[in-house]
Amino acid sequence: MKWRAGFTIIEVLIAAAILVVLIGSLMAPLGNLFRMTKRNQQLLDNTTIAQQAVEKIVRDWRDQSRFSHSCLDPGTRLPDGVTVTVQDLSVTGDPVSPMTYVLRNCSGSGDSVSLKRVTVTAAANDGKPAVIVMDIARPQ
Repeated sequence: MKWRAGFTIIEVLIAAAILVVLIGSLMAPLGNLFRMTKRNQQLLDNTTIAQQAVEKIVRDWRDQSRFSHSCLDPGTRLPDGVTVTVQDLSVTGDPVSPMTYVLRNCSGSGDSVSLKRVTVTAAANDGKPAVIVMDIARPQ
């Protein structure tokens, strides 16, 4: 009887089963990695949108009147999905009142606080919302 070089069918089946187990064990972490990458990209997008909103507020509040009224220039439009709350602070950074409010119209009387805490929340897509909190001083 001659021996042939090669693998038996049993050896091939065992090797195939081991290969399937290895590939299966790699697919779950790979799928999680792709989901995590997507979530991180959505958070990054929301953070970018929130940062742009903060920059618009800081730019508009260089004008003392707009700072006093907690309002934006009428031509300034915040991106969709952005909410802004403002809290008046004392010079030491303590809240003047526990109340927060949203950006207002530039009418009526302004306030005399020297510091405001602005909280910008961006939830423009299905990802986790990004929140930026910034204390802004009255312009000189």
